[in-house]
Amino acid sequence: MLPGRALFGFAGTLTLLGSGYWLMRGQKKPLYCAFCNPSDLAHIVFEDENFIAFHDRKPDAALHLLVVPRKHYGTVKELTADDQELVIQMLSIGQRLLREAGFSEEKTRFGFHVPPFNSVHHLHMHCLGLPFKPTYAELMFPKDGGRGFILSNRLIERLEKTDVNMKSASAWK
Repeated sequence: MLPGRALFGFAGTLTLLGSGYWLMRGQKKPLYCAFCNPSDLAHIVFEDENFIAFHDRKPDAALHLLVVPRKHYGTVKELTADDQELVIQMLSIGQRLLREAGFSEEKTRFGFHVPPFNSVHHLHMHCLGLPFKPTYAELMFPKDGGRGFILSNRLIERLEKTDVNMKSASAWK
């Protein structure tokens, strides 16, 4: 198995993080998280004390970056209204990186996969500089969002509504 690949079985979802560490969905992060501390430093395009951004290992667009908080969050379903600023900061970083790479706003897409459609159990935002490569990759990152993908601006709006429980199925309709 490659890092970041998930195995589905009767016990739930297992995700391989780094060198042989399997993480069960809902399990707390390992002491050393390979996803927010990547070993391939050549692919890092931004980092500070709170976030890191790097090239996706399997790009689905002309430019495909991931913005990752250094603090461990499993998925978007674990976020609360208190985490709205976190998502705003992630979006700001992603927008700046794609703008600096020469992509106009119309040629960008930012968002998160929603469980069970995520392959890594560490919150990360996809920053896509279009066009998609291959073109069918758009199915995984629909421009209006979809069942398995939520656009960053829509997530920010949902987090703004403090009465919405992000873990409930109705929050993702």
